[in-house]
Amino acid sequence: MPSLRRTSLKARHSAIPAFAGALAAAAYLLGAIVFSAASNGALPVPATASAELPPRHQGVRVTRARNFDSLESANSGVETLALAAPVEVAASNMSPVIIPPENETRSNDGPARLVLVIDDVGLDVDAAQRVLALPVPLTVAILPYAEAATPLSALARQSGHDVLLHMPMEPVGLADPGPNALRIGLSDIDLQARMRWAMAQVPGAVGLNNHMGSRFTADPRALRVALSAISHDDPVFLDSLTTAHSRGGAVASGLGLRTLQRDIFLDHDLDAAAIRARLDEAAERARDTGYAVMIGHPHDLTLAVLEGWLSSDAVADLEFVTTSALADSLFATEPGLQASLTE
Repeated sequence: MPSLRRTSLKARHSAIPAFAGALAAAAYLLGAIVFSAASNGALPVPATASAELPPRHQGVRVTRARNFDSLESANSGVETLALAAPVEVAASNMSPVIIPPENETRSNDGPARLVLVIDDVGLDVDAAQRVLALPVPLTVAILPYAEAATPLSALARQSGHDVLLHMPMEPVGLADPGPNALRIGLSDIDLQARMRWAMAQVPGAVGLNNHMGSRFTADPRALRVALSAISHDDPVFLDSLTTAHSRGGAVASGLGLRTLQRDIFLDHDLDAAAIRARLDEAAERARDTGYAVMIGHPHDLTLAVLEGWLSSDAVADLEFVTTSALADSLFATEPGLQASLTE
């Protein structure tokens, strides 16, 4: 048998003790017996985990954001990408707690700075315009498959705000992140093609953050492949931290990107008092550590609470800055180099 010949060769040339060699031979023999039994039907052969993954070569066949009904998988019957209804952020993917970064090097010297990011922009144009009318510099994270993604990106930049690509990524569970999402089962070519396509739908974006993505951002290899497609553009990567297992900051930093992390989710609990409490918490964090990054969504209730809070004395000592302004101040280094800060 081939396995016995390999064992014999290993026994002649190995430098390990004879006892260890005997154990190795026994292991090979046992493997051969099990393989033979399985081949003859004596033992069930378990299915591999990869059988549940989508095909590794699903091409991106998108020419414009308004025609996603035509998106189909490369293999018929496997995972359609069309979206029947607007995507809601799954509460199961949203952590309301602060997850401290591995290397906390914040400083409270100078004014307390707040970064306000509004996710999921683009599906409701009226809500987007209400966001852009807020009286502070802010960042809008625009979904690339929204029909209004490109004009809203231009309008936001004209209003003095930052734009992020709100990149759909695979979550844990069954929630649908939307068309052309980054998924672990995709090939490297497809991951990079989807990444470049999405950036093209949101022109002028200073970087990106993840839409859902609790599974994808926990996979360093897949995330590295996707981000490397745009790393030459020096984007800001804001890790929304939808999971405590995210490797987003580490991977992005390793690619030389300026990386930030979310501190506060404003509307995990859609209750006016809860949202106001989260705003006050973000303000206190900014005062204590120098800055804080808070993420909300264009819900009517969230915007109503924000409008009232921004016009109150609670923000008198705060400086609102965009994502890129904060990143520029934190990563004032030569291109391609990262400061020690991993947020």
